[in-house]
Amino acid sequence: MSSESKTKQPKRPVRNRIRQSAGDRVFGAVNTLVMVLLSLIALLPVFSVFLLSVTPMADVQRNPNAFIVWPSQITLSHFVWLFRGSSRLVDAYVITILRTVVGTLGCLLVTVLTAYPMSKKFLPGRNGIMMFFFFTMIFTGGMVPTYIVVNSLKLTNTFWAMILPPLMSVYYMIIMRTFFQSIPEELDESARIDGANDFIILLRIIMPLALPTLASIGLFYAVYHWNSFMDVIIYLSGGSARRLWPLQMLLREIVINNNIGELSLGGLVQDARRPNAQAIISCTIVVSSLPIICLYPFLQRYFVKGLMVGAVKG
Repeated sequence: MSSESKTKQPKRPVRNRIRQSAGDRVFGAVNTLVMVLLSLIALLPVFSVFLLSVTPMADVQRNPNAFIVWPSQITLSHFVWLFRGSSRLVDAYVITILRTVVGTLGCLLVTVLTAYPMSKKFLPGRNGIMMFFFFTMIFTGGMVPTYIVVNSLKLTNTFWAMILPPLMSVYYMIIMRTFFQSIPEELDESARIDGANDFIILLRIIMPLALPTLASIGLFYAVYHWNSFMDVIIYLSGGSARRLWPLQMLLREIVINNNIGELSLGGLVQDARRPNAQAIISCTIVVSSLPIICLYPFLQRYFVKGLMVGAVKG
């Protein structure tokens, strides 16, 4: 067989590697070691709380002052005890989920509907309107004027006091606006030639392209609504408004006051078999943190792509 008939083997791409000096290698190793140590320091309290929530009471009683208690066996009895009679905890969980879903969808809707027209050069007074938005990023009205506005709108001690005041972040709107500006205008022009209006262009052409940025910003909004409790302290101060407390506010009262009676467990509080207060607090922390921890890995891949596309034009 002639050499011409032989199948040519594809050449492997030549990788140009930058030769590192000894100092660069030492710096990289030290930097990696420091990052690993900082990560372990940050994860250690989380690991301790999780272990305490699944550790039997006998192991905790043998080591009452230990920072980390290694369980002899894994038990979920603390969580079963916590949920079997805690109507207050279940109600707070429902309020938190409802607030996160409604708040995130509302924030994304307002952010997109504000950022899209602000990205159009033909919008009259666009620069002046943007200056107003920038002004709110630098100067805010403050806590008291904001409370007066919310109270005058009859929103205090209502569910909407947690939804309407933080309905849009100017920072995320600017990221979204920058992404819309990076989309070629030819897409818009070709759709208009085909008879599409602004809403059709936004829903069928622009929004599919904006999914990475929407996912990143949506997760930031969701984390804010899930973890927020300061607005609850300000706006839901009435006695009847305690039924609207989200999970983080309930957890704050339990941790600060060390009072498991906030869970409204009724007879279960006097139950001789109940875990100690520290184990109950650990279980409540795990329950409140687990949904966001489980959600993050599914949206993490959108972070770099979504935020970089929205932050750099071109």
